[in-house]
Amino acid sequence: MKKFNFSLTPKKIASKLECTTEFANKVKLDNVAELKEANEHSVCFFENPKFINTLKKTKAGLIFVPKDFDKSLKPNTNLLFIDNPYIHFMMLVKTWLKLNDPKKKRSIHTSAIIAKSASLGKNISINGNCVIGENVVIGDNTIIESNCAIKDNVLIGKDCHFHPNTTIYEDCELKNNIILHAGCVIGADGFGYIFHNGIHNKVPQVGNVIIEDDVEIGANSTVDRATLGSTIIGKGTKLDNLVQIGHNCIIDENSVLCAQSGLAGSTIIGKTVYIAGQVGVAGHLKIDDGAMIGAQSGVTNNVPKGAKLFGSPAIEARLQKRIMVSEKYLPDVVKDYRKRLKAKDKK
Repeated sequence: MKKFNFSLTPKKIASKLECTTEFANKVKLDNVAELKEANEHSVCFFENPKFINTLKKTKAGLIFVPKDFDKSLKPNTNLLFIDNPYIHFMMLVKTWLKLNDPKKKRSIHTSAIIAKSASLGKNISINGNCVIGENVVIGDNTIIESNCAIKDNVLIGKDCHFHPNTTIYEDCELKNNIILHAGCVIGADGFGYIFHNGIHNKVPQVGNVIIEDDVEIGANSTVDRATLGSTIIGKGTKLDNLVQIGHNCIIDENSVLCAQSGLAGSTIIGKTVYIAGQVGVAGHLKIDDGAMIGAQSGVTNNVPKGAKLFGSPAIEARLQKRIMVSEKYLPDVVKDYRKRLKAKDKK
């Protein structure tokens, strides 16, 4: 449950949406919640029929429901009928959060260490114990929370938000409206060594990382700098927590990588690619536009446009599922085969 500093009425919320309503009572709404924890001042949504019993028991003050919802299932309740209830509910949450945010004056904490050559935009916030290196540029309205380290020659655009303990190595370029969650490391050395004369010799990593507009990167994720050139995270792409992006990878626009997935060096990811949790992708491969890779898959070959793969090694998802279903019958198949062999030997 998330409680806000001010309340809204069902009528006020409905006035901003293309919807129909069924209002049973007047109520002040001051929080958003799951159906099971809601009280009479909560706004909730209902979309999945498997939660119908939870819906019947909820005490919510207003519920976003599909247009074809049978109101007799939840009588004497304020209902808002709309297409895609979840999407519109989350848009309400986003708007409410903005209105709820107190207009604090942004400032630079006295414990922050900022190089004289750094260029700081308007209305920025740099919190305690941050270190800002030489020739860093920070755009307007950017927030840098406590204990962040930004090394020399980093370029940061407008409206970014870096959560605590984020580290950005030298020469990286981050554009506008980027969110980095706690513990992100951008631009650390790529994992490159040459085995020579009996030892692993480190390959100098002298490239950088470029992160384009509207990217969000989850907590403790890492994006390695390129050996030469740039590792690139494309516009609108979202990385979950604990994601590893190797050196020289290029991820195109609006792709999604879920938790604990990893790309080895020089992998190319197309537009709107979905990679589920704990997927490993070998280096120097291309996953083309619109592909989907199922959880815990191991990708060892190029993936064509629009393909849906699953398994390790990853193969066409429907085939992999058929194989998995068939595997449980293998013991019986083997047992039957052995019986047939014995019968044949007796003859």
